[in-house]
Amino acid sequence: MSANRDPQRSTDRVMVFIDGQNLYKGVSKLHRLRVHPVLIARELIGTRTNAGVRYYSGVHQPRENPDMHGLVMRRHKLMRRTGVTVIERSLRYHWEWSIDDKLPPPHRAKDDETHKVRVSRRRVAREKGIDLALGIDAVTAAISGDADTIIIVSRDRDLAEVAKEIRERDRANPAAGNGVTVEVGAVVGERAYILDGYDHTHFIDRDMAERCRDDFDYRKKLSKSQVAGFLTGIEEA
Repeated sequence: MSANRDPQRSTDRVMVFIDGQNLYKGVSKLHRLRVHPVLIARELIGTRTNAGVRYYSGVHQPRENPDMHGLVMRRHKLMRRTGVTVIERSLRYHWEWSIDDKLPPPHRAKDDETHKVRVSRRRVAREKGIDLALGIDAVTAAISGDADTIIIVSRDRDLAEVAKEIRERDRANPAAGNGVTVEVGAVVGERAYILDGYDHTHFIDRDMAERCRDDFDYRKKLSKSQVAGFLTGIEEA
C-alpha cells in the first residue's frame, strides 16, 4: 500500500462515491447486515472535511417489481435526508436460463464428464451504466478542484481506472497542482488485501459495518419518530 498524502489530514476536502449494489452485496454476504452510506462515508473520511457523498444504485421498475421499487425508493428518500446525493438508474430486465440442479465446481470437473440437469427460465434485473456514471463523476470532481481526495467504495477492479485517469491527468498538467489522492473502501472478511492502483485502501470490516448498520425495515412505511431520532443522531455527530 502506498499513499502520497496523509489519509487523515484534516484540511483535505473529501468526496465519497459509493457503488451501492457492490457495497450492499459485500456487507450482506460477509457480515450479514446492511449499512447506511452516510455512516460509512463518515468512517472513511475521518477528521477530514466532508465535501459530499454520492450513492449510485439501480432501481427496480414499478411494473416489474413494485415491492422492491417501493423498498428502494423509501431507502433512497432517507439517504437524501441525510445529505447523500443519490444517483439512480432503472434496472434492465431480460430472461435467463437457471440451472435447478447442483453442479460440481467447474475446476473440479473432468474434460469428458457430462451432467444431466433441469433448467427453468427466470426474469433477471441488471444494472446498466452505474460504474460509468460513478467514474465520470469522480474524474470530474477531481479535475474541477472540488475535492482533494476521492474515495471510491467498491471492490470492482474496473473502477481502479478512475485512479489511473486522475493520476495521468495530474502528470500531463503538473502546473495545475491538483495532486488529487484516490482511495478505495473495500468490504473485507477475515482476509484483507490491498486493491491495486489506489493511493490508500480502507477496509470495511465487521467492526466498521456494525458501527454503520442500517436496521430500518424499508418493506413498509418508516416510523416518523424512528426517522427523526436517526436524523438527530446524524446532525449531532
